Formats: sequence, structure tokens, C-alpha cells
Amino acid sequence: MKRTEQLLNYMTEHLEDYLLNLQQAVLLESPTEGAPTELAACRLYFEELFRSIGFHVERVPSLDPRFGTHLLMEYGSLQTPAAAGSDAETGSAAQPAANADKSVAAAQPAVPNRLLIGGHYDTVHKLGAFGEEPWRVEGDKIIGPGVLDMKGGDVMVWMAVKALQDLHLMPENAQILFFLTSDEEAGSYGSSQLYKSLASRSKATFIVESSVGVEGDYIGGLKCGRFGRGNYTFTAHGIPCHSGIDPTAGESGLLELSKQAQALTDLTYFNKINPATGNPETVTVGCTALHSGEAGWPTVPGDGTLTIDARYSTMALAEEYDSRFRNLTSFNPNVSITVSGGIEKPPFDKDLPGNKTLQALAIDTGAEFGVEMHPGVVRGGSDGNFTASTGCPTLDGMGVTGGAVHQLGEYIRISHLPFRLAFLAEMMLRVLEDSALR
Repeated sequence: MKRTEQLLNYMTEHLEDYLLNLQQAVLLESPTEGAPTELAACRLYFEELFRSIGFHVERVPSLDPRFGTHLLMEYGSLQTPAAAGSDAETGSAAQPAANADKSVAAAQPAVPNRLLIGGHYDTVHKLGAFGEEPWRVEGDKIIGPGVLDMKGGDVMVWMAVKALQDLHLMPENAQILFFLTSDEEAGSYGSSQLYKSLASRSKATFIVESSVGVEGDYIGGLKCGRFGRGNYTFTAHGIPCHSGIDPTAGESGLLELSKQAQALTDLTYFNKINPATGNPETVTVGCTALHSGEAGWPTVPGDGTLTIDARYSTMALAEEYDSRFRNLTSFNPNVSITVSGGIEKPPFDKDLPGNKTLQALAIDTGAEFGVEMHPGVVRGGSDGNFTASTGCPTLDGMGVTGGAVHQLGEYIRISHLPFRLAFLAEMMLRVLEDSALR
């Protein structure tokens, strides 16, 4: 029997194990900025789940105190020293929690046969958002907070490694490193530097975010690239005045920012051909918040803030628009504008050689299962933006299929799970067996 058939049969026969563990993870609701006890309960569940199949688990404090503790979990061993300061006998990538902010984030050399997998256990949904029945099965769908983004993918990692154990397929001198974070939905402010360090000394990275495809929740969807993101806040400094006696006597920050909001939104364009490269390029600018004045007060406000979310298809565009935003000129010369923020995530370039190698490997692997894979580029960001920026070959969207991400109807597709699980396990093996990568 071919290995792909073994894996698919295993996942089909043991699907209930996956679903039971996913249900427990989903019921332990874990909003990104929830109470510490909420995040801790979910984190502890994942700690025990992965320890149960032999993972070494380390707690890593967030580099941003607003967020919860991350988990660095490794399976397998390397027979050569992984990096300075690592355990030379096992090639351990984990670091003591007390030193995580210094030692994990330090730049270290690449390791030949370590696969980094990225996940997160925080969700955008507030506690209780899904009502009294946060786990619901409706036909071929399971609905729940974070079931798609991205606890479904997190539990896939456990299931895939368990299958490799039970089928005696895990290669020697190979290591799987699963970094499970607490702050991805907020921008990974307390984990992005850790991701870059881990990716810089890994052979390749899989991000088990939900897939994307040409037909919605297509069984063979993948994410091979992502736009970069910038987040900026513009603060207007004008002169307030009485809104009844003479509303023109001041210099309105509100009026200035409303004009800026329209002008900034108008910078958006889609698939414009760059004459120098011949490639289509896209920039989007979305105004996400405007605050100025107080409702009911008889005052034209002098000050205010406008926040935007900008997305770019290339790093050159990110840098061009970063400069433009930082040097924004006010419409009213009597209102000054200060700017904070910057490029939050670099673009994840699908055309880098290592990324293209992983895409080709995924397409070939899918074909072995009889599934046509469709890698796609999306405007939403992930931790794959950070890992790819280090030069580490990265493939995203390796998790579950589904839809309604970040919505109250968020769901995964049950019938796709055996293939997605088997595909992930087989891709793990092929990366660890491929001497050409890195």
C-alpha cells in the first residue's frame, strides 16, 4: 500500500479522535484580549494534548505584556547541534521560559532538518459570542469560535504527528517544531520576532491557517503568498471653537481628517501593471477609525485621530506608501498632522525560490491523493509574512477548509478533513526527506 493511502486510511478511521479534541479546544474559548484565565485554560489543554504524544513543551512569555503566553513544542531530535545555546545532543530549539525574550529572539544559524509549523490559539471572538451552543454540527459543517481560525489547524498538527507515530513513518534525524502563539489576531506584536528567529534556523515553515481556493472552501486550497500590511494613525492638531457662535472661527481637526480619509481611500487600486516589471500590483487603503469631538457638545473639535489599514502586494510598494503616509500634507495649513505606526507585516512573496519549491511539492503531493491543489495569494496577513521575510521557504493555508472566517457563522468542512490531515502529514514527511530544501 502506498504511503499516501496509508495516511488517508488512518485519518478516515481516526477522524473521531480529531473531532473530539477539536471540540474541547473550541469550547475553551480564548479571545486574544480575554481574561488571563480564559487564555490559560486553552493553553493548558494544548500543552497536555501535545505532551501526550511525546512533544517537549516550553512556555514562552510574550514579548508584549498585553498578551498571553506562547507555547514552543518540539518533536523528534537532531543528531547535530541545532544552534549556539541549544542542547547539542537533541538539537533542541526550545529555550527556558525565563530567557525566552533574549535567547529565542537571538539570530541563530539554520538547521538542516527542522520543520517549523506556526499556529495560534487566540481568536477574534469575545467570550460567549456564539451563545449557549458554541459547538454546532450542521450537516457537513462544524460551527464554532475559532474552529476555522485556527484551532482546526492546530489540532491537525497533533493528529498528523500521531499518525506518523502510529504508522512508524517519522524519519530519524528530523524535528518538528510547533510554535503556538497567543496574539496573532492582534498583529503578533509579542511573537513576530520569535517567529523570525525560529524560521531563520528552520528548513521550511508551514502555517496551519485555513485554506483558500478558487471555489471558496475548496478541498485543495492553499495560501502561497500574502500582502504586506501597514497600520497608521494620523493625529490632527487644530484650534477648537464654539459651534454656535461662530463655527468658522477655529481650525477643525475633524474636517481635516474627514478630507484625509477620502483622499487616502482614493489611493486604492487593483492589479495595476507596473511598467518596469510587467507585474500587476495592488494597494488598498481602508479607514478603520475616526475619532474627533464629543457628541452633544457645542464645540467644533480642533484635534482628532484617523487610523488606516493599508495593504501592499510588494515590499517596494510598502516602502513607497510608508514614506507617503509619514509625510502627509494637511489640506488646511493651520492644522498640523503627526503620524504614528508603520509597516506591520512585510509581504509574503510567492515567487521566492524556496516558496515556489514548496508550492510545486504541494501540487505533486495533492496529485498523489487525486486532488488538484490551488495555491492562492490573499490580502489578509498571517505569521507566514514574518517567516517568509527571513528567506525560510513558507507555505500557508495548510489547515482546514471552511468559511465565514471572523464571523459568527465560522465553520469547517467535515468531509474534507481526512484528506487535509493526510496531506499535512505527507507534506511533513516530504519536507523532512527533501535534501534540496535550504
